[in-house]
Amino acid sequence: MDITQTPARETISVHDYVREETKLISHLPNDWELHSAVLLTPAEERTMVREPVHAVPSSMAKRIRKLRVWVAPYIGCFESGDAVCFSKPAGETHSAVWVESDDRTHLILSCRELDAHDTGFELLASIAQLVHSNLTAAELERYARLLKEELQQEVRGEIDKDALSAKEAYLESRGPSSQKAGIFEHYRDVSMVSTMAEYMHGLWHDVQIRTGPEHLPVVQLRKRMVLLAEMFPPNPGYNLFARELEASNDS
Repeated sequence: MDITQTPARETISVHDYVREETKLISHLPNDWELHSAVLLTPAEERTMVREPVHAVPSSMAKRIRKLRVWVAPYIGCFESGDAVCFSKPAGETHSAVWVESDDRTHLILSCRELDAHDTGFELLASIAQLVHSNLTAAELERYARLLKEELQQEVRGEIDKDALSAKEAYLESRGPSSQKAGIFEHYRDVSMVSTMAEYMHGLWHDVQIRTGPEHLPVVQLRKRMVLLAEMFPPNPGYNLFARELEASNDS
């Protein structure tokens, strides 16, 4: 399906969309901005954008360019490129995409594909990806050492499904050392982005720790969170998984 097959008022490319004049709803921390193509209730605005953005450590926010968050109904995936859609498109959709301009990053969130909380998490996951692109080699190596420690301890679980798939691909790799190193770097990157997203998620609100062989054990989860808190300290008034992890650590 091509964008030109849909009326212009229904679909617009993401690059054209971010150039449109759209009403500014409000300013956000870190000199970020919020725009919306749809009417949001106060509760939706808080849950989708405002509360998760406030939970982003300022030291993380400083790693990325000035951000403008756009809330749109749907984001369609077409052969001609991604597009904002005002009614549900046929085919694949995205929950979030971002595009760069001369002075800022434009992050577009789909507000009709997920509930408000999950849209807020997609915002944090996108921020984690943007931050990861600006980490130093020393910071990446610090996280890699933690992963290697987990591998030596034969920890099988991971933070989420994407990280688990990347971990399993590394564990199952049998190629030359150079190829295996590349597979490990991919695993490191996927795992770190997912862990940073979960770190901010835990700062946003209390989260339930998932248990089971496919999930990261509490001890390793705590070590990851502590590491990220050292690298990117929480903002004043935000606690690092205080109740769940502290209780698990004391037991």
